[in-house]
Amino acid sequence: ELSEILYIEGMSEYLRVVTMTKKVMTLLNFKSIEELLPKNNFLRVHKSYVIALDKIESIERNRIKIGDAIIP
Repeated sequence: ELSEILYIEGMSEYLRVVTMTKKVMTLLNFKSIEELLPKNNFLRVHKSYVIALDKIESIERNRIKIGDAIIP
């Protein structure tokens, strides 16, 4: 469910999709997954992160807080 995605983190050859309830590893690359996600809801903010814009809790000193994660 796209509405549950908090962020997607690049980890070597894998992507970790972090949702509200679980973490899922996939072999998709960033280019492929960005094509699947709606551009008005998700944004690539770092070479290793795509975030859900509606899940941002705060932005401070070039860091984004989403859930328990601090994203550069």
